[in-house]
Amino acid sequence: MKSKTNASSTLNLTSTITIATAIAAAAPAGLHAAQPQPANPHFENIPFNDIWKHATLYKDPANPLLQELKLRGRYQGQYWDVDADEGSQSDWEDRRARIGIDAKFLNEQLELRTDFQSNNGFDDIYDGLVDAYLVWRPSKTLAFTLGKTKTLIGHYDWLESTNTQPTFERSQIFNQLGVNRATSLTAEGSIEQFTWRAGVYSNDTPSNTGGSGAFGDGEFGDLNGGHAFSLGVGYDLSKSTGLEKTDLRLDWLHSDREPGDLVLGKYDDIISATAIFKQEAATLVIEGFFASGGDGLDSDVYGFFIQPSYDILPGQLQLVGRYSYANSSGPLGVVAQKRYESSVAANGGRGDSYHSFYGGAQYFIHGDKLKLMAGAEWATLNGNGGAYDGVTLLSGIRFSF
Repeated sequence: MKSKTNASSTLNLTSTITIATAIAAAAPAGLHAAQPQPANPHFENIPFNDIWKHATLYKDPANPLLQELKLRGRYQGQYWDVDADEGSQSDWEDRRARIGIDAKFLNEQLELRTDFQSNNGFDDIYDGLVDAYLVWRPSKTLAFTLGKTKTLIGHYDWLESTNTQPTFERSQIFNQLGVNRATSLTAEGSIEQFTWRAGVYSNDTPSNTGGSGAFGDGEFGDLNGGHAFSLGVGYDLSKSTGLEKTDLRLDWLHSDREPGDLVLGKYDDIISATAIFKQEAATLVIEGFFASGGDGLDSDVYGFFIQPSYDILPGQLQLVGRYSYANSSGPLGVVAQKRYESSVAANGGRGDSYHSFYGGAQYFIHGDKLKLMAGAEWATLNGNGGAYDGVTLLSGIRFSF
């Protein structure tokens, strides 16, 4: 029997949307580097840009020490309803809630970013650091990053900000890889059309406080676990194709795992390959992953997704679709989406092959900084007589500054 959201969850959904929309009408400035978008003509009388600028606490390019100090934050809330052969559930989730600062120093050669997160229902106002790092840019073509940041794998699905992604959740294949932020030292550079990057990471970096809500439990770890490193290369083919954007990337992550690792602890090696094409209102993303060297049920696995999107009303309405596939060498090496298929899936949410189709839309109130989203994803996970076959309906709000 279907378990519907209770009255308190419905009230949570309504009140959260109301609060987030009210904040958006009075909140400070956006920081994320989204692509410029045309303004929505239905809201042209609302001075969103002026409102968002209030997050800039200080700005003086002539100051040789501190050039800029900004607030940064995001709220992403979503209602989900999964209906499958194996069962049904629905609820509201405060998916992401973060607040922090960005700062630029020393003629913008040094940048600081730090923010912390709350968890679902705001049970813990502080649930660990998300990003906490320094970036040093000795030149326009070279940058070094030290601190807690994203591991350099999965150029689109992982490294693209969730503020600008058009789907509610990342692909199934990426979400089962055990990749997350880590205490790290990375380097990135460019030579004409080529880009490169490399990093070393600590595998015992916690992603949250583990329910304690205490500072000291969700930051950098003690650097005593395993470690990992990554190498990647990219090439900009835009001049050859004549398109606005044609990016190709190949990245490799190797992990020397140890028991008890909190991140990068499922596979020895992960490879990701990415192709992104954009021309005017149309964008196409193709990304694939291969992971090997796992233990037990985590057999070698590969998968990919194909994601087209189209702005049918530029600055207002965008449609997106995604096909995802994954397959493993072992009988239980593919894992269903934690959100939200695993809540009802059989066989522990494991099988050997996965297919899904997602269709959705984004309605932009103030570009990616304030938008409404809706979508549906059908998925099937096969193995041992079938682990999951169902549809997830999603709707929500995304707000960032």
